Amino acid sequence: MNSLRERRRTAMEKLMAIGTARRGQLSEQYCERKDRNGKVRRTGPYYVWQQWVQGQKRSMRVPVSALSQVRADLERGREVQSIFNELWAVMEQTAVARDADSKKKPGRHKQLSAGKSRGS
Repeated sequence: MNSLRERRRTAMEKLMAIGTARRGQLSEQYCERKDRNGKVRRTGPYYVWQQWVQGQKRSMRVPVSALSQVRADLERGREVQSIFNELWAVMEQTAVARDADSKKKPGRHKQLSAGKSRGS
């Protein structure tokens, strides 16, 4: 049980040390347009941060000046998810260990059947 507490404490410390984080992904997008001559011109890349919010996909364009910060936030977001997975594992193992430690007391009917029956 102490090792589970230590794992939980370590995970919480890691979580508290993370400043900003984002969920989702960063995508490159390009636009294609025909010029006057009918030639297709490709412009871009344009960077878009995408994530799911309440069952809907949300997209936000990211300026090139903020690209490195968004990438770092997304990496920390993956780290946060990993920490949450560790916390879930620790909490579930703690619950299972608690259940195994607390032995069920025999029910009243077992105590009665050892001596007299109820009807007597």
